[in-house]
Amino acid sequence: MVSSHFANRTTSVFRCLLSAIIFTVFFIFSTFSAMAAESPNASEPLNGIKQTVKSIEENDFAKASIYFQQDKKWWTQNKQKIKNKSYDLAQKIDRQIAETSLGLATKDSEQAQAALHTLQGLIEDYRDGAYTDNQGNTKITLASYVEKLENTKKLIKQKDYGLAETQIQDLQKQWLTVEGDVVSQSQAAYDNTERDLMLLSAYIQDSETQTKTADVLTSMISTLKPFANTTYTWFDAALIPFREGLEALLIIATLLTFAKKANTKTAKNWIIGGTAVGLTTSFALGMVVAFWLSTLAFGQNNNLINGWSGVIASGMMLYVSYWLHSNADIKKWNGYVQSKSDQAISNGKMVSFALLAFLSIVREGLETVVFLIGMAGKMPQSELMAGILAGAGFLFIIAFLMLKFGVRLPLKPFFLASSGIVFYLCFKFMGSGIHSLQLAGVFPSTVREYLPSIPALSIYPSWYSFLPQLLFVIAGIVIILNNQLKRNTAKNIAA
Repeated sequence: MVSSHFANRTTSVFRCLLSAIIFTVFFIFSTFSAMAAESPNASEPLNGIKQTVKSIEENDFAKASIYFQQDKKWWTQNKQKIKNKSYDLAQKIDRQIAETSLGLATKDSEQAQAALHTLQGLIEDYRDGAYTDNQGNTKITLASYVEKLENTKKLIKQKDYGLAETQIQDLQKQWLTVEGDVVSQSQAAYDNTERDLMLLSAYIQDSETQTKTADVLTSMISTLKPFANTTYTWFDAALIPFREGLEALLIIATLLTFAKKANTKTAKNWIIGGTAVGLTTSFALGMVVAFWLSTLAFGQNNNLINGWSGVIASGMMLYVSYWLHSNADIKKWNGYVQSKSDQAISNGKMVSFALLAFLSIVREGLETVVFLIGMAGKMPQSELMAGILAGAGFLFIIAFLMLKFGVRLPLKPFFLASSGIVFYLCFKFMGSGIHSLQLAGVFPSTVREYLPSIPALSIYPSWYSFLPQLLFVIAGIVIILNNQLKRNTAKNIAA
């Protein structure tokens, strides 16, 4: 049964997590409220454009001119504000307003509608922050990301592979800016796009496979386009912390349950400490990225963080999995604990457990914070807060159940199940970690089509990620067979 001391200490960890999330949410809300107060309202001109287009379609140019006059009035009032933020964007809007005015004056419906369509896109870009400001910083929406995919596909068809490669490099960097829009809607779409980004880089660099790049782009466009203009609810916000935090939770809960079974309070403190530092680091870095840097500029560094933390955590989890499996024998475990007295886990293992908890949190926590901040401007604040709290609440319930009932499990099933879970995450972290390093340019993005591709399990068609995973599986099988052989030998000797 879980002791009250253990339960209180565990609950305090999640209370800290919820407090940090609530603080982050209110900080996001206040920041976006301040930004909204400074920015012109884009809904007015967008509504005017729709009315103007509708009037042109009805061939009522007089009515269209009246509606468009309202847009021109809005532009006159807000032109300087937008120019102060982006002179380039202001010039483009100016040009399209002139083109629309000319089209309406000459009753050229084709010219007027084309200019209005472009103008609508420019104002939507301004509303979403998808423009280059006067300091050279830029953001990108999922809709504009899909449009860039389509433009890159046109370059491939024109056999302009040099410019296409430059575009693909930009697409890899800009993915962090829009991936939150995808992962909140479909984990499968997110996983497949992560794989396709590597395929793009691999195919475009090889003259024999450059034409295949168009097929990958077509697949990405068909995958992402349905999510380009979706609206978000509290449920979408809840899925992000739940999906991103579940794997880290499994690791930390397993370590805490193990520490409880070993009756080692110091180990629990190390694990809790590593978790707390990981949470703090994730929130701090997330704030830096969202409010002082741009996600576009941070994209490469994020791949490096995810990559190296995944690879290092994977190596540590392989050892933890082996250690748990090796101690599944009840007699061996009881003897081990008795021989170590109150320190059933060595100081070195305690530090490694804390580091593993830290890496597991940071690996997923940073992206979670950035995703949620990016979602803050796309739904009502009350729904965002409700979603974050709901997602964190689901994780809290799962953690509580794992810690409560995990301790009550018989020793052997617990160790074997924990060993399997940790090994699975070890396998997955290694694949996704090396994949991130390939996107960051640390390893070449070479692919082999005969290798399996299962993005949901972080299995990618590249020997750089597949070979370590294959070696892990072989090592796992050898360990299982070796331990079984030892047990059979011990039984035969005892008999």
